[in-house]
Formats: sequence, C-alpha cells, structure tokens
Amino acid sequence: MTPGKAPPDFLRPGQDWEHSRTPSQRKLQGQWPTPWWLVQAALDQCLDELPRGATVLDPSCGDGRWLAAAGLRRPDLRLLGWDLDPSAVQAAQSVLAGAGVSAELSVRDALEGVGQPIAQLVVGNPPFIRPQNLPKATRDDLWARFDVLTDKCDLYAAFVDRMLTLGGGRICVVLGDTWLSMRSYQALRDRVWREQVRGIYSLPQSSFTARVGTVLLHTAPGSSPKRGHLGPDGLRIDGPLRMVEGLLPLEEAPELPGIGTLGERVRFRMGVVCGSYKEFVHRGPPGTLDHPTCRGKQVQRFRIDRDGEYIRYDPAAMLAARPYVAPKHAGLFDVPAKVVISGASGRTLRAAVDTQRLFPLDSCYVSEPLPGVQVDPWALCGLLNSAPVNAWYGARFPKARVKAVELHGIPWPAGPLEALAEAARAGDQAAVDAAAQEAYAC
Repeated sequence: MTPGKAPPDFLRPGQDWEHSRTPSQRKLQGQWPTPWWLVQAALDQCLDELPRGATVLDPSCGDGRWLAAAGLRRPDLRLLGWDLDPSAVQAAQSVLAGAGVSAELSVRDALEGVGQPIAQLVVGNPPFIRPQNLPKATRDDLWARFDVLTDKCDLYAAFVDRMLTLGGGRICVVLGDTWLSMRSYQALRDRVWREQVRGIYSLPQSSFTARVGTVLLHTAPGSSPKRGHLGPDGLRIDGPLRMVEGLLPLEEAPELPGIGTLGERVRFRMGVVCGSYKEFVHRGPPGTLDHPTCRGKQVQRFRIDRDGEYIRYDPAAMLAARPYVAPKHAGLFDVPAKVVISGASGRTLRAAVDTQRLFPLDSCYVSEPLPGVQVDPWALCGLLNSAPVNAWYGARFPKARVKAVELHGIPWPAGPLEALAEAARAGDQAAVDAAAQEAYAC
C-alpha cells in the first residue's frame, strides 16, 4: 500500500480519536499513530515465522491498528493490546470490531510491574516522549528503574527494554533514529545489541507528520543483523549491520587512521546562549556592549555570510533575563582567529575560519585549543570540511544537529597539515579533499 492511498474504513474510529486530541496532548503522551502502509510493511518482516496460535502483544496499542493488521493476516494469533490512555483503548475496541478481529485489550501501563516473557512477538510504535515533557516525579522514578534511561534519552528507550523482556527477545518496533548514534542512548544500544538483531531499517522521512527520523528495529533469532531501508515498495537490504565504536550506523562506516582524536587538541564550545534573540540580537548601529555575530545558517564552507547582526553581550543581563542561558566567556570569541562550525549542518559539516572576532550564537560551535596545544585554525577548518572526515562523520552521525562530543571523536591525521591549511585558505574543496586524504594516509 502506498502512503497516498486512503486507509481502510475500519480505522476511522482511530482517526476520530486522534483528531480529538490536541497537538499538546499528543505530544505529552507521545501519540503518533503509525501509517497503515508502515504497519503492514513492518508485519511483513515478522509475522510469517510465528508458530500457529502464537501470542502477539502491542504494549502501547493506541487505536489498535497493529493488532488489526496482525489479526487480518493471521487469524490464528492470540492478540493482546495495552495502553495507558482509556480513550485509546476505547478507540482500539471500535477499530478491531470494524476489522472483525478479536483481541484482549487492557488499560495498563506496560512499564509498571515486573516484566517477564508473555508473548512470542511484541510489536508497535512506543510513545516518543522527551524527558522534559514528563512530570519530574515520573521521570525520576523511571530513570531510577530502567538502566537504559540515561541522560536525555526518550521514554521509548524504556519501552524497548520492556518489550524485549515481554517478547523473549523478539520485537518489531518503530523508533526514532536518534538512538543509533546519540551519546544518551549508549545503554539502549548495548541492550539491543545483546539480543539477536535481525535488522534495523531506515524509514522514509515523510512517514510521520512530526518531523522526526525513524527506523524499524527487528530482533529475532536466525540470521546475522542487516541494515537497509523499508518503504512502501518493500525492504531493501544495504548490507550487514555492525556496531562501530559503540554506534549503529545504517551505512558502511569508513575508518580513518589517526594519532588520537581532534578532542585531544581542540574543544568545541557552543556559541552564546542568550535566552532571547529578540532582546539581545539586533541590526546596527552597534552600541558599546555590541559585538558582530552570526548564526549557523550563515556559516558556509570556508566563509561566513554575515548579514549585519550584532549581539549585546551582557552576561549579567542574560543570566537575569532567562533560565538556562550560557553567555560563555568573551575570551572564547575575542581571538584573532577561530573555527566556527554550523550546528545544524548534519552529516555534511560546514566550517569556516573567523578573523572578525565574531560572537556566534548558539546555532554555532566555536573552536578553543587546549592549553599548550597549537593548532592552525585553517588546517582545522580544512579537516572538518574534507571528504574523508565527512564520510567518517556522516555515516556515524546522520542527524541534522551537530554535537561537540561527536566532533571531538574525529581521528586526527598523522601526516603534515600545511597543504591542507593552504587549500582551506584558498577555499579549494578539491585540494582540501586531496590534502586531507594524503594526511590520513601517512
């Protein structure tokens, strides 16, 4: 079924339930119903191998569409559906009745109680809820009970942990793609990798109305793990799936020989977090506290396209005006030359050398050499913009947002960097790529 085709009529009660929820309610409860084509394509990967009469559980069933699809395909299955939201369970009852499928539905929190295997397969789309959207008491309790919940990871990490237990290690679930590479999800990656992973498949960017990257995770015994892409036209296998340096890249991750890492020579700090662009950022003329600034979208490879904005750099006023601001110290910015990198460039890094003593905003990262270490900013700029580094970085960190900890892990080449610095000064991308390749080959 293609994404543009109308869903079956029996899903209408589920659509009515979805539309009855305000966007804020859906966000707080992580309610994003899975497109019907994706439900079917996911079940294509896992249902046929189940024995007759097997139990299939969806522990966050929403309107019951996963159970309806499973029951239509395999009427012999015993279907269980849980959801914490009574209105969701009520919608699921109507959807399943319309589809002519029987299931045992309960208003139940899948994360409560002691988990133990109760099904031969667990399926679904667990709620995407960021920790800041949870009540503090709930967050503290969950983060204490689930080892996979660390730092800033999403609530779905706990669901994956519980689903693996409930299904005896056999699950087929839709997840955000952030867990594949972000530092906060290392415990979840380790937990999943201990199971028999069948495959992790990227999904089309347009799969959900929310702007999130998603993947399908399938764990089951019987074969080596694969990576690929699942779309309306079926599954495409791209190759074996490997854990690389604690990450799970969905493309072949090239290795770079090096002598240590970039982070052993340079640290990247986020630009000024002022708390209010409206209050502190303006166009000239500049006042006594004003400094030229730039945003990440203005940072191109080897150049910064400023548009005349200034920032009123007043750390005391910034700290008093808003919580969670970070003015940083002026010495990070007021230097003869530094590297600025766009914080939202994703797998294609964009770095430039700033010689205008800019005070970049928080959509940028700024280089700061470690004490006693001398690094030519032009060589660093060329390195970050080079094809070898971008191939290494892009395979490991496909998200749109750049993280300083990711940059710090870039291998540092053993060869000389003079030619790389010269090519970067000239803005010659081809020469930068060649010089970086040569530096890494030494």
